[in-house]
Amino acid sequence: MFRSVLRCSLAGLVVAAAVGALPAAQAFDAGRVNAFCLAGFNTAMAAAGKTPAAGMAEYTCNCFSNRLQQGQSIDQARQACVSLASQQFPVP
Repeated sequence: MFRSVLRCSLAGLVVAAAVGALPAAQAFDAGRVNAFCLAGFNTAMAAAGKTPAAGMAEYTCNCFSNRLQQGQSIDQARQACVSLASQQFPVP
């Protein structure tokens, strides 16, 4: 369940990236990516009726932003960060 909620929250970034996309010549905006990610994460968790562990949203969104900045695709970053967050914050 946690992975599906997390996948949904990060998948929402695809829409956010399309709507708020920066021009190609503009620098990567980690703050904007993190803001969209945190909003999507929190919305997905609330919709699922889940309370994330302390630090989980920040960990996941920092991971996602860092991987995008390193050149990974949205899907690659999402998959990697969902897996890492699941290991870092195991659900009982």
